[in-house]
Amino acid sequence: MNPAPAPVVPRDRADLALLLLVVTVTATVVELVRSSGPLLDHAFSAGVVTVALTALATYAAPGLLVAMIAARLELTGRVVLLAVSALVVARLVLQALGTAIASGADLGLVRYGVGLATVALGIGVLVLVAGSASGARPGAADGLARGRLVALGVVLGALLAAALSAALGTWDAYWRVDVGAWVVTVVVTGAALACAWVLRGRDALPGSRGLWVLGPFVALAVQVSVNPAFAAAQTGVALPFAVAGLAVAALLTAWAVPRPARSRPGVWLPPAVLVVGVAVVLLAVPRVDGPGAWGWVLLALLVLLVPVAGRTLALALTRPALPLTWLRLAGAASAAGLGVAVPLLGYQLEYDVPLPFPHTLLPVAAALAVAVPAVVAGRRAHRAAPTPDDERPAPRERGPLALALGGAVALLALVGVSQVHVPTTTSAVADYPVGDLRLLDWNLHYGVSADPSVRLDEMAATITESGADVVTLQEVSRGWVLGGGADMATYLARATGMRVVFAPAADRQFGNAILWDPLRGDLTDVVRHALPYGAGPQERSAVSATVDAAGVPVRVTSVHVQHREENTPTRLDQLDALLAAEQVGDAYVLAGDLNAEPGWDEIALLEDAGLESGQDVAGDPAALTSPAVAPAHRIDWVLGSPAVTFRSVEVLDVTASDHRPLLAELRAQD
Repeated sequence: MNPAPAPVVPRDRADLALLLLVVTVTATVVELVRSSGPLLDHAFSAGVVTVALTALATYAAPGLLVAMIAARLELTGRVVLLAVSALVVARLVLQALGTAIASGADLGLVRYGVGLATVALGIGVLVLVAGSASGARPGAADGLARGRLVALGVVLGALLAAALSAALGTWDAYWRVDVGAWVVTVVVTGAALACAWVLRGRDALPGSRGLWVLGPFVALAVQVSVNPAFAAAQTGVALPFAVAGLAVAALLTAWAVPRPARSRPGVWLPPAVLVVGVAVVLLAVPRVDGPGAWGWVLLALLVLLVPVAGRTLALALTRPALPLTWLRLAGAASAAGLGVAVPLLGYQLEYDVPLPFPHTLLPVAAALAVAVPAVVAGRRAHRAAPTPDDERPAPRERGPLALALGGAVALLALVGVSQVHVPTTTSAVADYPVGDLRLLDWNLHYGVSADPSVRLDEMAATITESGADVVTLQEVSRGWVLGGGADMATYLARATGMRVVFAPAADRQFGNAILWDPLRGDLTDVVRHALPYGAGPQERSAVSATVDAAGVPVRVTSVHVQHREENTPTRLDQLDALLAAEQVGDAYVLAGDLNAEPGWDEIALLEDAGLESGQDVAGDPAALTSPAVAPAHRIDWVLGSPAVTFRSVEVLDVTASDHRPLLAELRAQD
């Protein structure tokens, strides 16, 4: 018995459903791509080759999954409904697995496998949805695919994902188990499923064959253009301003992307601005120090790049509409997946295996991968018709509908502003015993635990429950994909009620930080130190500041030096440079991940400079700190000058990172 025919949906309602479907599927995929960073970090424990092969297999697999869904079928609404249903089920399963893991279930490896498979599925579904949405209107005179509708949906979807993340403090729903996380997940995936259901009767239409460009576009959005944590760290501007920039970008996108390019400059100008803008944002910033007033210019440029990227994507996808066979869609899905993986994960690979060229060129290459097809497609369309990109959008597509969706995303981003705001001053200073200070030191491994999970709530709770006045942190992520894209510095400061200073290290999104209790007053003499590169493979840094211990100034340094065991000469050079800049005198505490064990030359150097290990004099010298689960090494240290007396030092049994934290109580003297 043949199934009953699906109802025919009026054009206006179909356009709305199509656009919302692209928006919600893109938002889901962007979150999944961010989640792949912590999942792939788990493979790093087996080596660089293993993680590279795992990443390539994950991101090449979308084509296989598309073939499994759509083999020998036309891209009808029923096929799209099947694909979206599979994605929704997989995403809800992942949320349930996260809840079970948080309750103590040993399901980390299950989530690892299901999570990576869902990333591949998500990219494949995005290609199918975009292919369906790009289908030319029946009887359209120009015969062009609806590239602007797809581009508008993809950009607004990426902005929606960023706005939702900001509303959750930049800690994605994927890793959370609270009610808010479930609400966000159910609403977004439920909306996608509802739109796919409405469109289930849609016929297969000829569409755009340039769908592979979605891969590098998504990579660029996740890493740079629609990543407020990246924007804040790169520009030196506070995160709330970067999140507010999302609202501006959403409105500009809703206005600009649906408009056709009616002149020759409209064909080449957006792609050129995209490539040059990405290059400027990545290359025109200092290594450690803030860019100052230039940072506001960079933030404005990043906001502008969002609609510019959308216009570029629209040009790339607005081509003569041609049949979309399942083989072409499968090939486009795998190409899109690899287009995500190469710039994103190649960029991160630099920090373990240095590339033969500046890794900052990889995002520029991603921009080029979108820009070049845009120029080619735009020039062809310009030669073929008086108006290049001459698809005539329906009024609701380029007018009220686009602006309404852009406005909704903008409002959500403004809600996010309130969730990432950290006060910078305090009107009260508490009384403390003279010279007493409690300090917590912790390498946070960019927020990723061994499960793998991203448990920022547990990190914040550990800091709060420790009662620390000052917290020295290493491996703090501010938008790193390997860390899930969170701005850990801002999140932890807000969650603990503390203030934060940050020093970039490997790049401006990864470094060291100092948190402090505002009741101790403001930090003074904050200095960010760039350390010698030596044998590499990462740039390293330290950050130093002075805290008032009830009338006794205590100089505190958070440092992280080179990690490879054979790199002792580099570590010695880095510590020499730090000691030259921060000479041991009066009350001074150096804390951090020294990647050196007791008896090594690095520790001897610090002891010769007059520093003493707090753990050796006031704690258990046999307590190990790394890895957090079944620790085998003692490489995290809290050391003090002769003016510092350690009263106790404890290694805390916490596994939210791959290191255990050290809690030190000390008394400083003038």
